[in-house]
Amino acid sequence: MNCTAIRNTLVAVFFLVGSLSLYAQTSLTLDSCRILALTNNRQAKEAKMQVEKMNAEVKAYRANFFPRVSAQGTYFHSTGNFSYNRHINLLEGVNLSQLIELGNLTPEQLLMLGQLTQLANFDISLSIRPENIFMAGIQVEQPIYMGGKIYSAYKMAQTGRQIAQLNIERSNSEIILKTDEAYWLYVKVNALQETAQAYRDAVLQVRKDAENALEAGMVSKNDLMKVQVKQGEAELMIRQTENGRRLARMNLCMLLGVRLSEEIVPADTLSDELPVLPEAIPDATIRTEYVMLQKQLDVKKQQVNLARSEFLPQLGVSGGYTYLDGAKFNDYKLFNDGGFSIALSLKIPIVHGGEGINRVRSAKADLYTAAYQMDEMTDKLQMEIVQAYNAFDEAILSTVIARNEYRQTEENLRVISDRHELGLENLSSLLEAQALWKEAWSKYIEAKVTLRTAESNYKRTVGTQFISPN
Repeated sequence: MNCTAIRNTLVAVFFLVGSLSLYAQTSLTLDSCRILALTNNRQAKEAKMQVEKMNAEVKAYRANFFPRVSAQGTYFHSTGNFSYNRHINLLEGVNLSQLIELGNLTPEQLLMLGQLTQLANFDISLSIRPENIFMAGIQVEQPIYMGGKIYSAYKMAQTGRQIAQLNIERSNSEIILKTDEAYWLYVKVNALQETAQAYRDAVLQVRKDAENALEAGMVSKNDLMKVQVKQGEAELMIRQTENGRRLARMNLCMLLGVRLSEEIVPADTLSDELPVLPEAIPDATIRTEYVMLQKQLDVKKQQVNLARSEFLPQLGVSGGYTYLDGAKFNDYKLFNDGGFSIALSLKIPIVHGGEGINRVRSAKADLYTAAYQMDEMTDKLQMEIVQAYNAFDEAILSTVIARNEYRQTEENLRVISDRHELGLENLSSLLEAQALWKEAWSKYIEAKVTLRTAESNYKRTVGTQFISPN
């Protein structure tokens, strides 16, 4: 179905939905009901949200391939004043008089010794005020090789997104099948109601003829009572079909996401045309579920690589620029400069007590288990296809048999009615022919509905469901 056809169908459906509150009855085709169900179904909405989630996951993991840039800043303020005051005498403990006597110093030396004595005595006064200190910088980090961790995580996210998209297809197939079953059930009870009304009208006509014949003495009162019993059965059948129609309509409304009180009229009817059964049974590999199993197996393979990457060498590089300002030393600013830096980081795991090997073995065990489960599920999917194919085949045959039986009872009723008018058949034979005709008609309706649902289920199992543009 092309985009234009889908758009036109959606416009028509939305118009119909808007019309539900304006008209007492709204005629909907099967395709319109399918689109409504796919649009309003909660399960379909959840599947779409899962795809949106996985799209975000893919973008998040893809970001790990690119450099990470971060800025940081620190501000510090303190009212404290850290000071240091002390008198220093470098010649403390030295006896200068004794030194002069023993040294027999010249006048020039004595002068120098005096100057040295003055220099050896001095005061130290230090003051540091750590006020308004701030540091700002920018850093760039780029992983070079992380043992394949980033790539494996990215591939897992991509596969998860594909699984989510496939899950939408699987979910849509389930919704379409439920909608088809509800729609054809609604069609069936409408057809059965018409059958019951036609049968009642036929019985009423027989009762009228029987009452006239009773007055003429041509039939007994017991014959009239038989007709009255059949009339009661027909009235009960009408009541049952009315109740069934109400429940079937509400069930369809619930699937379509409209009010249960809406009066929906099915536009499609149960035609006598038979679908064509495929000659060969398809393989399970064409199913969406099989592709999902393959994708899940791919995830397990990436989990093995992810476990192995934790114990492989990891190499990265980082660089940045940092500026530091603040802190006063004796009323002079101590820091007021910045600089660039670069670092290369290499991590090589050496000994982990066998943790890495065992983690890889554990991931491989999960991979092998998933492979075994995939083989088992593939067989089950194939069996489901065969079961759906057989049910489709049997439904076609049952419909043919029911149609032939209905045509035979219809012809039989015509013959019996003609003979009854000529007085060649009694009233009991006519009532029996009418009952057989009613039962055959009902069975034919049941068979055609079963055929439609069997066809829809077969298309679901082989992934060929579609929405017709017509």
